[in-house]
Amino acid sequence: MVVLTAALVYAGTLFNGFVYDDAQLVVDNPWLRSGSELANAFQRPLFPVEDGPIPASARGPAASYFRPLAHVLFFAQRTVFGLEAWAYHLVLVLLHAAVCALVLWLLRTCLKVKEVGASAAAEWGALAGALLFAVHPVHTESVAWLSGCMDVAATLLVLFAVQLVVSRPSSWGRGVGAGLLWGAGLLFKEVAVVFPVVLWATDRAAGGVVSPPGLKGWVRRYAPLGVGALGYAVLRWNAVGLSVPLLGSEGRAGLYPVHLLALVGKLGGKLFWPHPLVVTIPTQVPPQVSEVVLGGILLLLLAGVLWRSWRASPALFAGCVWVLTPLLPIFLMQLRGVEAYAERFLYLPSVGFCLLMAVGVKGVLKRWPEQARALGLAAGGTVVVFAALTMARVPAWRDDISLWEDALSKTPDEPSIHAYLGASYLKARRVEDAVAPLRIAAESMPHLYQPQSDLAVAYALMGRMDLAIPQLERVHALRPREPVVLHNLGLALRKAGRLEEAVERFKAVLRLSPRRADSHLELGRTLLQLGRPAEAVAPLEEALRLRPDSAPARDGLQKARLAVGARP
Repeated sequence: MVVLTAALVYAGTLFNGFVYDDAQLVVDNPWLRSGSELANAFQRPLFPVEDGPIPASARGPAASYFRPLAHVLFFAQRTVFGLEAWAYHLVLVLLHAAVCALVLWLLRTCLKVKEVGASAAAEWGALAGALLFAVHPVHTESVAWLSGCMDVAATLLVLFAVQLVVSRPSSWGRGVGAGLLWGAGLLFKEVAVVFPVVLWATDRAAGGVVSPPGLKGWVRRYAPLGVGALGYAVLRWNAVGLSVPLLGSEGRAGLYPVHLLALVGKLGGKLFWPHPLVVTIPTQVPPQVSEVVLGGILLLLLAGVLWRSWRASPALFAGCVWVLTPLLPIFLMQLRGVEAYAERFLYLPSVGFCLLMAVGVKGVLKRWPEQARALGLAAGGTVVVFAALTMARVPAWRDDISLWEDALSKTPDEPSIHAYLGASYLKARRVEDAVAPLRIAAESMPHLYQPQSDLAVAYALMGRMDLAIPQLERVHALRPREPVVLHNLGLALRKAGRLEEAVERFKAVLRLSPRRADSHLELGRTLLQLGRPAEAVAPLEEALRLRPDSAPARDGLQKARLAVGARP
């Protein structure tokens, strides 16, 4: 029932496409071209860059994300499915359904459903909690967005590793197996680092025993787990060293402890009432008093439950640990100046939230059995409402335009959303629609390269070279050594009839990037327009050498050679 419910609620994702980071990680990912290229995923940070490693001075927090198994998963899917988006979504829905099955196992284990004499209340509590996890709208970002597979896969492997250790007597073989699963989870996403803590809390709730009793038995139980951590540490050290996704003293101003409380309120509130949901939120705004108060209340409540349940209710204690532990790195990121709100951050913590809800259902049913019908209606109604909210949210992730239009309707004053929406319109060749949001983004973020560049491209596509050329000059001032900017500036100058200036720009590009075939081609074509075919031959020959299948380079070279009297 739980698996089928999860699959049905997210069936709408099969109509979705590649969205947001999916273009960089799946569609245009150079590491997915071959098995040899895939090796880069184990030697570099998450986001692929064809030009080699990013200099340390230009790195942001994302340069510390090391998740090679995400690329392996995408490579396997692309090998089988090509770029059929529905198939990728189907795999992700099945992964989520598998997580839901393991959540049901976890809840039944912590509530000790299989013990002799266990009450039906425990079974109903576990079922209610697992169904809540299966349909919770806050999971939409992780399940409806292909790049969210990292959270789903990491959670799946953490739960699988916990199940391998908790459900059977201790042995070195099972310990090593769980350790390898842990290492694989870490290679999907760093949040899997919480595994030893949640395993310990689950062991307590399940009443785990070790042989021999005492410290030696616990060491035997947990020591083999280090195999996975060690393997991960070696691979990570080789790829990103000691870097972590935190900014130092140069981090974004204004992210003080009060903002942390607001973050707790925003994230915690979404677990209880997940509406409205939005892909991102403004971070450089004063936190709302309601969010700060809610965050303070939730933290105090969680701390109180942890203290009271330490001995009285191991299942309740385990639920708090599953909620709090995965969020601690997120809280640290927020304090250190990294934008730390995202619905996908709640995928793993919501396992603990659903365990807490299951404990609550069990407690109410045991204490007031006569209220079983009312509680069943309330729990069932909640699942139905949450399922409806999820199904309504899934289409927002259909494509980039629908995603950013939805986000802009909820955060109209956030310039970055205007930038994303404008870029999405531009990609869809809705150029006139792109200009307005890109202007807002460019005016609000004058030092940010991408919206400035996108606005210049939009002007050029509209044929407004009088606007495109000054805009490209501004972009060039931001990135003086960016070949793409100089190349686009050369194209715009040529369209404006300023051919000599265009030639100089293309030559400047090739001084920065000598193997850029497009710039060799456009330099040759511009020289042909200037009536200098003898000079055009060399760049056109180089363009054809770099791209033997380039018809424009072949045609241009033939014209240049004919013009100088050589054989075509």
